[in-house]
Amino acid sequence: MADDDFAFEEVPPEETVSGLRIAVVIIGIIIALPAFITGADIGFTLGFQNGVLSIVVGGAILTLIAMATGTIGAKTRLSTAMIVRGTFGSVGGRFVSGILAVACLGWFGVTAEVFGQSLREVLVVQSWDFLPLPAYIAMGGMLMVMTTLFGFRALQRLSELTVPLLAALIAYTVYLTLNQGDYSALAEDGMGKATLGDGISAIVGGYAVAVTIFPDLCRFSRTPKGACLAALITYTIAMPGILMLAMIPSIVTRQHDLTIIMTTLGLGIPALVLLVFKAWATNSGNLYFASLSAANFLAYRNLKVIIVAAGIGGVLFAMSGLTEMLIEFLVMLGVSIPPIAGIYIADFMVTGAKKDDYTGTVQKINYGAFACWALGIAIAVAARMDFFTLSGISAIDSMVTAAASYFLFCRIRRSPLLKLAG
Repeated sequence: MADDDFAFEEVPPEETVSGLRIAVVIIGIIIALPAFITGADIGFTLGFQNGVLSIVVGGAILTLIAMATGTIGAKTRLSTAMIVRGTFGSVGGRFVSGILAVACLGWFGVTAEVFGQSLREVLVVQSWDFLPLPAYIAMGGMLMVMTTLFGFRALQRLSELTVPLLAALIAYTVYLTLNQGDYSALAEDGMGKATLGDGISAIVGGYAVAVTIFPDLCRFSRTPKGACLAALITYTIAMPGILMLAMIPSIVTRQHDLTIIMTTLGLGIPALVLLVFKAWATNSGNLYFASLSAANFLAYRNLKVIIVAAGIGGVLFAMSGLTEMLIEFLVMLGVSIPPIAGIYIADFMVTGAKKDDYTGTVQKINYGAFACWALGIAIAVAARMDFFTLSGISAIDSMVTAAASYFLFCRIRRSPLLKLAG
């Protein structure tokens, strides 16, 4: 890849690809062990009917958001970090990019540890285990760094390999489950006390960060229609399909740990091996997103250097065993990221921003954008603490509040009366 993989400028036309290829890459990144756990847990708790409904509705919401963010990425052909620079200001945008980098790099550390643990389990079963866990984490982390160094094209190749294998394994798991179990359980109610809203919230909240940084991939789309197609395939078809398949074994076996289900069905080694490869693809994506944001935060153009440094830092953190302490922080951080998407979508709608509005000279700090960001977070937190009830989905509450308030702010700022008073 180029030294910066177009982190600071638009992607040239000759580097763009179809929406289908964009979809394959994002599916390869976001569909991993946490997605299986989410799908299995929703099915176990809500039952099949309500589980399917929550996944379909959640997928539809995510599709609409991803279409909006992806269209901006495809029209500007700029990274998320450059888009937020145009919205939040040259200095303000760097701060926002820093938040995005921390979130993505944090999940890189968590997933690197999962990769190391899964790899070790595969080798233990084969009696080939002869190294401590940190060694496997380090080996996996270096693989992820090397893949990410080749940029978008490497993510595309890795996803093209892992996505079909993943779909085949989940489908085969469902087949074995229905063959060996009592599928009448699919007609029964769930075994938990969660509501349909809780299920939708889990889906939307779990992927809110992914749709916020969707421009990082959709900037490689040939057309805005291609970006919308990628969003449709990912969040209306692939993600719901995989999660629904993950639900079925959980409901039939009344066991919500999909890895235990696969092991019980005799799929232990194939399942673990595929999880290792999936963690590789997912974490290469995490590192790529983190590095794009970090490059803008640091204003440093050599993306390869940032990838290596970030990868080493993430691996060291994973090796320390402190990732469990980080997960709660990352989940909390997830509430603060969706408003970013709401604000830059509103900004694009109001201003009809062009590429030059993002790459050229911009104000240092857009205080209005930061105020709306803070308001979005505050409303979501207050609703979560039951001070009042909104949608019941924190990510949506924060995003819609931030977008609506910023839209209003822009309208007021452009008001002729305000200009006359000035």
